Amino acid sequence: MKDNYSLAVGCIVRRGDKVLLVRHTYGGAAGQLLIPGGYCNEGELPEETAPREVREETHVIAKVDAMLGIRCGRHNWYALMLMDYVEGEPRSDENENSEVLFMNVNEVLEREDVTHMTKVALRDMLSKDRKCLYPDEEYRSVRGNDYSLYI
Repeated sequence: MKDNYSLAVGCIVRRGDKVLLVRHTYGGAAGQLLIPGGYCNEGELPEETAPREVREETHVIAKVDAMLGIRCGRHNWYALMLMDYVEGEPRSDENENSEVLFMNVNEVLEREDVTHMTKVALRDMLSKDRKCLYPDEEYRSVRGNDYSLYI
């Protein structure tokens, strides 16, 4: 199957008060920690992509709980899926990531080696005052005005 490079998912996998992170090995996030995720295969729904990507990247089995939000670009979208840990020990895929670990959410928010999008997603996961449109000016300053984030 072909990847669909316009449609992707990010996966917040919860295990108690911890979340699953990967240390990325390439691109703009190389060396940084972020939530696992990836592109939908052709004909694949986001709720099918999320558990597949988590398993492929981390060897962890997780199930989708809900869609937390969606980031829309003018030519693509990125669905943010909230997931629950089922089983498996986290380990690197030896390709896209060099490290896989569960980390306390509050610790993640304090670290400098975590991507901004991951922090935005985790802050919203913890928020009791959810908004439909998330007007994060800091995020737009990084990504530009061609993106909006709905959480």
